[in-house]
Amino acid sequence: MMEKLRGYTNSVVWKVLMGVIAVSFVLSGVAGYLISRQNTSAATVNGVEISQRQFQQQYQSQYQQLAMQMGDKFAAVADSAEFTNGLRKSVLERLINEELLRQYIDELSLGVGDEAVKQAIVMNPNFQKDGQFDNAIYQQLLTSNGLTSEQYANLVRQDLVMGQLMNSLLGTDFLTAEQQQQFVKLFFQKRTVRLATFPVAPLAAKQTISDQEVESYYNEHKAAFATPELVKVQYLDLNKDDLAKNLQVSDVEIAQYYQDNKAQFMGQASQHLEHIQVTTEKEANDIYQKLQQGENFEALAKQYSIDKLTAVNGGDLSWVVPGQLPKAFETAANETAVGAYSKPTKVDDKYHIIKVLERHEAKVLPLEQVKSKITDLVRQDLATREYFSVEKAVADKAFEDQSGLAAAAKEGNLTVKETGYFARDDVPAALNFSNVVSEIFSPELIQGGANSSMISVGENHSVMFRVMDYKAAGTKPLAEAKAQIVEFLQRQKAEKIELERVKGLVAKLQAGDTSAVEFKQDLTSVYAESKNPTLDKQIFAMPKPVDNKPTYHVGANENGDIVVIALDKVEDGQLSADQEKSFVTQLMQIRQNDLQSTLLKALREKAKVEINQEMLDQLQDQ
Repeated sequence: MMEKLRGYTNSVVWKVLMGVIAVSFVLSGVAGYLISRQNTSAATVNGVEISQRQFQQQYQSQYQQLAMQMGDKFAAVADSAEFTNGLRKSVLERLINEELLRQYIDELSLGVGDEAVKQAIVMNPNFQKDGQFDNAIYQQLLTSNGLTSEQYANLVRQDLVMGQLMNSLLGTDFLTAEQQQQFVKLFFQKRTVRLATFPVAPLAAKQTISDQEVESYYNEHKAAFATPELVKVQYLDLNKDDLAKNLQVSDVEIAQYYQDNKAQFMGQASQHLEHIQVTTEKEANDIYQKLQQGENFEALAKQYSIDKLTAVNGGDLSWVVPGQLPKAFETAANETAVGAYSKPTKVDDKYHIIKVLERHEAKVLPLEQVKSKITDLVRQDLATREYFSVEKAVADKAFEDQSGLAAAAKEGNLTVKETGYFARDDVPAALNFSNVVSEIFSPELIQGGANSSMISVGENHSVMFRVMDYKAAGTKPLAEAKAQIVEFLQRQKAEKIELERVKGLVAKLQAGDTSAVEFKQDLTSVYAESKNPTLDKQIFAMPKPVDNKPTYHVGANENGDIVVIALDKVEDGQLSADQEKSFVTQLMQIRQNDLQSTLLKALREKAKVEINQEMLDQLQDQ
């Protein structure tokens, strides 16, 4: 549930149970509560609309999440139509799947009671302090994510319902104890082997390759010697962060900023509040009358408040700060004197009576307490101004002097950097941005002789380049490819000769001559670990030893050298009771994923799904 609290984009249930659905289906319900529906749709599923606004919110959320995950690499793909169109399609497909599952859950009439929801919240370790539920932490996390307690309860409820669906799916599939044991035995099987390695390189160096063999191979495999277009460039890299490192901030600048912006450094006001929440205005008025008649606020909260999590503590909301609660609630609290309670106040279709226990007013923080923050703010401000000043000066100089980048670099106190030759699919990281790559290989600049413009590759980060040399795509000449072909053919011949020789040695081994091959390496491999995939694939394909006699296999290692494997022992996998329980749980989750994928496919096949293709086309054209 905490993933939803941090962006509504990932469900814990989904992460565990289905990789293909990254956004919880419950978001559809929350979106319907939080935003107004529009007449136009992104898609309809059995007549139920998925709004364009909901689709756009999900797209932006996923876009921002990818940007944070990918960091600097994101800029290289974010501007491409292929990326944006693919992301839009992926988001829309997820929303459709979510709606299909929501409708299926309704069809099954699955549901959970209020008590189960309450227990799930109270037992959530993210809301606990010292092992106990802490309402202050709970309220703070809800507020920071723009949720009311009712909205969050709905999220929890629907996650629990999803759990019911998952359990019902799992209930249709099971592993017998015998099957579980068989999986453990095979998956954790251990094989003990001996290895003898026969390097090919020494023999390869002795092989003679004729010019005719080289030419024949070259003509038969010309496609293997195709060369892409290549460029070598010089470039300038201007980054605000680099400028900021060299900027010093004086105490005078810090003091002046503090005086001019004191409002930014106010400590937050806070109030210790209690409340009673009920459904109707009549209930609220009745309770208000009881308070007027002298009844205890905390006792009435415990008896009548529908906010069960705070009711048990007499309606205590703990200390809250501005912006933490809905505006109407906050306004009523602010207008209530310390020690007093408010009149019934309507907030989000519910009615509240609010009591103010204590209040701390906001105060300006002392300079020493915020000095480091101000230093960073001033430095960033100075760096931003410096960045735009340098960017303009460099761009102007580069346009004025097209003979190279030296003059522009001097103007901005930058360093001219130079790359080696590279192709479109091997661009150096400093230049690997889609808008830069397209310019580098553009007809206007690819032949050299001109400086590019300053190209933005991020916030306050830009590059300028100049193509120094260009090599067109083509085929590597035979003269250049000859050494590569000779080396390949030498090794190919050597491998064939050595393989036949080693097979002869193994034949002697199998006939009982144990001195025919000297094994110099002992190895134990476990199937589940697969530390050396090339060897393990061969080792676990070998037949088991019979009558304590090893079996042999002639193959190759990861370096391409010939290797003889002697399989001496095979042991079935074994796990402790706890380990086996954990393994079976993981195994069932994988099987459950397959079942859920099958369910979604079946639901999609019988559903009427209409996608607003016109909307997608318009987005592609933007």
